[in-house]
Amino acid sequence: MTAPAFLTRHGRLILFALTAGLLWQVYHPAIVEWTGRVMDEERYSHVPLVILVTFYLIWERRNAIAPGNMGAWNGVLLTFLASIGLIVGELSAIWTIVQYSLVLALAGLAWTLMGNQIRRIAMPMLLFIFTIPLPYMIDVGLSGKMQLLSSWLGVQILHLLHIVVYLEGNVIDLGEFKLQVLDACSGLNYLFPLMAIGLIFALVYQAPFLLRTLIFLSTIPITILMNSFRIAMVGVLVNFYGDAAAKGFMHYFEGWLIFMLCLIALLSEAKLFNLLRHIHTPLANTLSFRLTGANSIPVAPSPTRKTPIIAALFLIILASAAAITHSQHPEVTPTRQTFDSFPMTIGHWHGVSYPFLNNENSVLHLTDYLQANYQRNDQGINVYIGYVASQHSGFVPHSPKACIPGGGWEILSASNPGIKLNNEKTIHVTRLLIDRGLDKQVVYYWFHQRGRDLGNEYSMKLALLEDAIRINRTDGAIVRLTMPVTTDVATTDRDLRHFLRRLYPLLPPYVPN
Repeated sequence: MTAPAFLTRHGRLILFALTAGLLWQVYHPAIVEWTGRVMDEERYSHVPLVILVTFYLIWERRNAIAPGNMGAWNGVLLTFLASIGLIVGELSAIWTIVQYSLVLALAGLAWTLMGNQIRRIAMPMLLFIFTIPLPYMIDVGLSGKMQLLSSWLGVQILHLLHIVVYLEGNVIDLGEFKLQVLDACSGLNYLFPLMAIGLIFALVYQAPFLLRTLIFLSTIPITILMNSFRIAMVGVLVNFYGDAAAKGFMHYFEGWLIFMLCLIALLSEAKLFNLLRHIHTPLANTLSFRLTGANSIPVAPSPTRKTPIIAALFLIILASAAAITHSQHPEVTPTRQTFDSFPMTIGHWHGVSYPFLNNENSVLHLTDYLQANYQRNDQGINVYIGYVASQHSGFVPHSPKACIPGGGWEILSASNPGIKLNNEKTIHVTRLLIDRGLDKQVVYYWFHQRGRDLGNEYSMKLALLEDAIRINRTDGAIVRLTMPVTTDVATTDRDLRHFLRRLYPLLPPYVPN
């Protein structure tokens, strides 16, 4: 076979191979980060199964797709959005955007190749969404809220069982024992896999669209209720048999048991729907991986329009070139002093610094940090400054809103007040009033980055994107001040603001403008 004949016969396969190689080269860092999180985080352990099912469903429907790509320009639009997502994700150091961009790029290219027939594999491709880990900010924040909700519901169940318990944030006090609902027990380890399984089940369940939608949406309340039931049962076992019931094999066995109960609840719901529809055959008879209904009707072949395919590939190549150029352009990292020399006397406040005890600085990917307790008479202020030289690794300064609930503290109120530093400058901070039992604290934090003072996580991300483009810098720090309420909240606020005004001028050598 001559070379021209080989290219003519296998042109589409060669094009697929070249495109796959290009996508792999450009998205490789995001794929590596994705792989790491899938391997390390239990809540994403379902991802390999979802990918296998997705490819199986697409392969099963391959014969229903006829030659031709009528409507291919819609795929070009999708590819354009994927290209924008790639560039924005690279510049803002948000790997999740890059990973979603890859899913959009695959969908867009598939649309240009098969046109509107994409609807035959659209639902299986939607499963790819459930393989992308949430951004750390959203993941940790959602986990904290789920911990609090699951803890509260678990305590209500314990009260119904006439077991006296006291709830402090996510810490369940059983008297002799204390049960802390950690991140692993938040319910996300069940929620994400069950939602993925629920969507797969909805795809293969032969029922009206409304019932299939209810099947999928019901995974959320099922997870929350079952996880709360698990926490309550752990509380019962701990109350009678000690804290060994919440550790080791028992802990993991309880987790697997509850997840299996979640699956049984999902199948029971589908069986109930069948009974309401007067279907009395086994549930398996209403499940099918094959296309049914209008999507199973064969489509007549049509001409293949090459222009949309070329346009989509051109967009991918253009965005890839921009991403590669940016990744190879050295980032500006300003010189700075380390926190070893940070003043331990600020006005009348005298401080003592201390290190992380459990290597948290490595987990947070900090370049440098300061932790210190400053005292004045019987008053104390805890200072934490976490600095990163680059945020392109995908890790950003950790938000206190995410970690405060994990320590058993409850956020009573949150606001963004302006703090007047002098006649010329006012900065906005996030102010939290938190409590745990009878203890109350006021927390101020803000993101001090590249000469900016940003009061919340979202403005920080927007500024990061702008500065990555404008000055090629992504360094910065989070500054957090925490003070116990010893008299009243107003006095604590006044003292914190006074301390902040004295601290702020000391920052530039350690967190460069």
